[in-house]
Amino acid sequence: MDMWGQKAKRAVAYAVLALWGLVCLFPVYWLAITAFKSAKDIATGPVYLPFFDFSPTLAAWRYIFVGSSDKLVLRFINSCLVASVSAMIVLLASCMAVYGLTRLRYRLPWMRGIMPNRFILAGMIATRLLPPVVVVLPLYIMARLTHTLDTRFALIVTYSAVNLPVGLWLLYPVFGTRRCEQEESALLDGASQFTVLFSILMPMIAGSIAAAGILVFTLCMNEYLLAVYLASDQAMTLPPWIAGQMSIREGQVASPDEEWANFSAASLLLILPLMLFAGLAQRVLGRMATFK
Repeated sequence: MDMWGQKAKRAVAYAVLALWGLVCLFPVYWLAITAFKSAKDIATGPVYLPFFDFSPTLAAWRYIFVGSSDKLVLRFINSCLVASVSAMIVLLASCMAVYGLTRLRYRLPWMRGIMPNRFILAGMIATRLLPPVVVVLPLYIMARLTHTLDTRFALIVTYSAVNLPVGLWLLYPVFGTRRCEQEESALLDGASQFTVLFSILMPMIAGSIAAAGILVFTLCMNEYLLAVYLASDQAMTLPPWIAGQMSIREGQVASPDEEWANFSAASLLLILPLMLFAGLAQRVLGRMATFK
């Protein structure tokens, strides 16, 4: 009786998870099929299955890569480049900062022996609590004074600084507060702190670093407010362009139906790097777990 009860509970749990998975994935599926619909299919009513309810077309993708005058390919390249470089900078800086704050002890004479490591870490993480709208105006002024407005450099530096507290928050529990046996052995053998960090500790926690990288990369790809203020044309990424174009279409009395296909294709293009990056990281982590 207990065995049948456990099977029934498991079946119910799987059914609930499957239903919730369908609820979460259906918007992505609807976005994907809308990117392959024609204006007529969008206007006549809801159709769900390609090749059965409607004939797929590549008109929206042809518009994005060839027919658009809004430099959509450049927006996509900007998003991928800025997010990738920012994520790598955040991971590198976070690993070095967390290692220094957890392995090295700083003592200030006026604090009477109290080690300020935790206070430094808490202060760095607390900067993430500020709403982006509070810091966007000072960032805009600094970018204008340094003549870096509408450049990828400004976006990379800003994204890295804004998401550094996220990297610290994610990696602090992974590093721990004390050295492990491998670190102690390497230090006794004469290895430097950099050697211990990059050759011993980081390979041991590569899976956690990759997981943190996926989250930071996602945050950088989806950033909207900072990109709106710091990039206007050459460095603009996809999120501000999509939001701006949808606002323009909402203000029009009659929007062309093919624009919804174009928006869907651009949105799908935005999430493709996230899916590919997550899938690649999952495969690499799976191979690492197999070889261990």
